[in-house]
Amino acid sequence: MDEMEIIRIKEFVKDMDKAQKIIYYEVKRKNVGLAVYLSIMIPGAGHMYLEKVGKGVILLILVVILMVLGSLLTIVLIGVLLLLVAIIIWVYIIYDAYKSAKSYNSQLYSIIFDED
Repeated sequence: MDEMEIIRIKEFVKDMDKAQKIIYYEVKRKNVGLAVYLSIMIPGAGHMYLEKVGKGVILLILVVILMVLGSLLTIVLIGVLLLLVAIIIWVYIIYDAYKSAKSYNSQLYSIIFDED
């Protein structure tokens, strides 16, 4: 979440009562399971859902390139290694989507319910 987004949220919730803040949090928070599911189905899609579109696109392109090259070079050992690297990166992408969604929700909660 960038600084402008944080300022915007703080300004938006400053006059809300607790019930309104809870509703706003529930609407704004990201579904961790959905972020993971999207990353399982398409590498980088979970990051795109979390509004990290650039990172998601780069991860998607990286995995696709590694898989295509690995598939074309499977006759040689390097192809198998490239496929293995692609799978390892994909698993990391799934984990990172999970971690990023949890972090986003935690940060959002702190911003909304912060009593400064």
